Amino acid sequence: MDISHVSDEFKRELLALVSGLLPADGTRFYIYVPWAQLKQDTASDGQLDQMVDDYARTFWALDPMHPSRFEETGTVVISNSTIMEDAAWRETGIFKGFYQPNGYFHNCDIFLRQKDRIVAVLTLVRKRADQPFTAAEIALLRQVQPFIEYALGAIYVPSRVHNRASLSAEYRLTPREIDVVEIAATGVSNKVLCKHLAISLPTLRTHIQNIYTKMGVRSNAELIAKLGRVDLAITPTLPIRANAPDGI
Repeated sequence: MDISHVSDEFKRELLALVSGLLPADGTRFYIYVPWAQLKQDTASDGQLDQMVDDYARTFWALDPMHPSRFEETGTVVISNSTIMEDAAWRETGIFKGFYQPNGYFHNCDIFLRQKDRIVAVLTLVRKRADQPFTAAEIALLRQVQPFIEYALGAIYVPSRVHNRASLSAEYRLTPREIDVVEIAATGVSNKVLCKHLAISLPTLRTHIQNIYTKMGVRSNAELIAKLGRVDLAITPTLPIRANAPDGI
């Protein structure tokens, strides 16, 4: 089965479903690696590239809506308005440093889980301060979340499990080495990778050297090129924009 085709079709149908339910100035779907920050996505223009890069480098740690804060809860849909008053939101570092400079005010996230771990997030954003995501809209998103989660499990999760198994079988990579490969493929720095895997830099270097040896490569560029034919299910996805040319 052509996993990439199915994945693209899933994303198109998902965004079509959500855009038909409620308005948003920008919509983005991404696969989330639980032990890393939000992934560095590929964007369709320079502004989006910079926004995602800034978030991955700096602002994820300031984000009260980051998925890592909801791993141990049953929360499936949140918005800035559900976790705090607008006045308090305006004072947060994430709003002042990230959302406001880029012209956005409200954010709403749908968390999608597999085996109690968040594996993907659907984000919707709005520009106008007087257009929060309402209680009725959030209730509607909560109603459709189980179906989205089911569809996600039928498409993305099996493909990721398959690809991890393929790396293990073909190159004899350990589960931890595959963790390193998956996060490294997002383009984050070694420092960030160490932080989120809770390992030291020497330990990371040992993992990387073992990976290079097993996969027969000598650099990150060669590693990424070789991974291209594996088609990792967590490969960063394009921000898909709805109803606005500059949505994220």
